[in-house]
Amino acid sequence: GASTSDTASAAASAWHESGMETDKEESVYVLTDAYGTPTEITVTAGLKNPGPDAELTDVTTLTDIINKEGDETYTKQADGSILWENHGSDIHYEGKADTSSELPLTVTVTYFLDGKEVSADELAGATGNIKIRFDYKNNTQENGSITPFAAITGLMLSEDNVHDISVTNGASRYMDGEYLVYGFALPGMTAALDLDTMELTKEEEIDLHDFMEVSFEAEDFELDFTATMVSNGLLEEKDYDKVIDKLDELTDKLEDSADQVKDLKSKISKLKNGGEKLRSGADSLYQGLSQVNAALAQAAQADPSLAGLAASVSQLTDGSKQLADGVSTYTKGVEKACDSIDDSSASNTDDTEKKQELQSLTEKLKSLKENDGAYNNFSGLEDGKTGSVSFIIETDEIKK
Repeated sequence: GASTSDTASAAASAWHESGMETDKEESVYVLTDAYGTPTEITVTAGLKNPGPDAELTDVTTLTDIINKEGDETYTKQADGSILWENHGSDIHYEGKADTSSELPLTVTVTYFLDGKEVSADELAGATGNIKIRFDYKNNTQENGSITPFAAITGLMLSEDNVHDISVTNGASRYMDGEYLVYGFALPGMTAALDLDTMELTKEEEIDLHDFMEVSFEAEDFELDFTATMVSNGLLEEKDYDKVIDKLDELTDKLEDSADQVKDLKSKISKLKNGGEKLRSGADSLYQGLSQVNAALAQAAQADPSLAGLAASVSQLTDGSKQLADGVSTYTKGVEKACDSIDDSSASNTDDTEKKQELQSLTEKLKSLKENDGAYNNFSGLEDGKTGSVSFIIETDEIKK
């Protein structure tokens, strides 16, 4: 009777159902100098508990591993993998990565004072017109395709010493005496999709940009830090599939007959609706940032020196709500390509060439889709396990 159910509930409470979506979740914190060169890389990882009495194993290249939340210890196995004690909870640990580890996306920061390139030191306490430029490079190029990583950079400028802000490929909003400046980039995408060489897009300026600039008038300038969040997996698999299906349909349609180009109108409006769905990918980005935000808030409790970063990332997370527009550029190339087919007068390319370009675009999108899902860990993942990873790249302060 009662005693049996008591025993069962005691056993059940010892194992906590995990809230994690993948077997391993990594947040990679990259501290850099003022120019974007890494000086320290710390990774926090969560391992999903597979269930009571199951083995909790992991593969990692990290050193100086510390259990952040529990008292479980680990042992290194003969094959180099790690076996954690299973106390019924997820494992949350932190470790260090080598600063020479290849990051999927790097940021290079350049500074200008009154139109002349200067060092970060020369900007500390400077007065004049200041421009800060962030160049992003996607390092995942392979066989002409890339893993599509988005980068969002945010920085805070105080109204006490900065005014007349203008941002290229981004925006600024005023919040409580400070300006939050942020930008959104999809570096390497234009080249990966050949958007700048296609006849279909010749009439259009499609810029999935790979840099952001902010300029302003400053007095006695200083900067606490800049933070860039880097994430892939922006597009759900079904969203990719929709676009690819539509492109296939368009290609078939062109094959049927040149006279039927007019019938593409309905197909195009469907494709545009698909584009709206893609924009919901921005929401998953926001969700991702919210997780980073929560993780950072937690980390800040353990390490008060992170409190400032946690507060700023929290504001950045709010800012990311407005980034849906940025994500829509992802689909503009496809939409505009279809528009120009619809408007035969805008282009006198023959249908064969359009068909080839559409087929090529379809292939490239398929390749991007495969790559997007394939990048799922930074510091190691066991075969057969699922993973997810996001990055924060934080540049050093500029102060006198």
